[in-house]
Amino acid sequence: MHTESDVIVIGAGFAGLMAADRLSRMGYSVLIVDHAPKALAGTSSRNEGWLHAGTYHALSVRDEAEAIAVARRCRYGWGEIQRRFPECVELDPSRSVAVVPERARASTEHRWRSAGVGFSEMSVQAVQELRSEVHLSADEVAFEVDDVGINTRILASSLTAELVSRGVRFLLGARVRGRQGDALDVIAPGGVEHVRYRYIVCAAGYGLGSACADLDLAPVELRYWRSHLVSLPRLSGRSVFSTEAGDAAMINHGAWSIVGLNEDATIVAEPIFEVDDAVAERLVERVEHRFRNVDRSAIRKTACIKVDYAPDVGAARSLNVRTIPLASNVLALLPGKMTESPFSANAVAAAVFEALGNSSITDRPIDAYGVQEGKDLAHV
Repeated sequence: MHTESDVIVIGAGFAGLMAADRLSRMGYSVLIVDHAPKALAGTSSRNEGWLHAGTYHALSVRDEAEAIAVARRCRYGWGEIQRRFPECVELDPSRSVAVVPERARASTEHRWRSAGVGFSEMSVQAVQELRSEVHLSADEVAFEVDDVGINTRILASSLTAELVSRGVRFLLGARVRGRQGDALDVIAPGGVEHVRYRYIVCAAGYGLGSACADLDLAPVELRYWRSHLVSLPRLSGRSVFSTEAGDAAMINHGAWSIVGLNEDATIVAEPIFEVDDAVAERLVERVEHRFRNVDRSAIRKTACIKVDYAPDVGAARSLNVRTIPLASNVLALLPGKMTESPFSANAVAAAVFEALGNSSITDRPIDAYGVQEGKDLAHV
């Protein structure tokens, strides 16, 4: 079978789906290829389901300029996803709660205001009600914040329906092979499809290494980070997270709560999802330290893999959005957090338009001046 597509997007997680969303809205024909038989098979389906409002990330990144940039990107994605896909937002009438050490109150409020994070200190009565389910020390203060939980399957379902309505095609359970010039073969369950293309976007997450090999491209310097989550019957009426490194962050999803550990990330040689029992036990201990009604017998443990770009293996961990040119018409995308996927999709759209343009639209005078070096997305 011989077909044509302006852009091939490799990866059907949120990064790939959002990139396809932007490109198809701009009028490009898009083909999405993923090795899994269903969309959202990787990290996108295994995270906590937070729609971050910038609250935590404005504090967790040490460099203030970078922290504010990350928080603003989260705010951008937080607003777009709620506006376009309100059906995916968990039906929880109460705002989430951020627990902050009193000693860090001033610096926390400064960063939140700088990043445009919405917050308000909880009333004495609300704090007393919270204490019936959550352990709060005398030197901690609680704030109501804008972070919400979302059903990632509903979000993906709505987004893929939009993509299909615009003519975006999906080849799942498939892999690309034999890239030669502007054509390659896609090996899918229904047979081999020979596709002519103009551009490729690799948004394969921890599968980026395999995608580069399939495309006969040099590998990208990636590190794999494994973190852990526990799921258990709902712990409190509100979603609650501490801003302290090493403490618990809990989001409610209906009758269940999912809890992760702030700054829980360990380098692993390969993207493996086996649970490290020792690390998971530390998480359970922090859950018991923060919440009152913990049923150990009902706890379910899972692991998640994320990647970062690390030409220097000793560099500090970074989940910043990055676009990495792999060839003149091939781009790798490291999307950061799920909430940042609308922002990372904008970066992809700008890069693809720079390469492909639109012959039916008149050029601006500056379009004849040449391409400038791209901005560092970590500080946009």
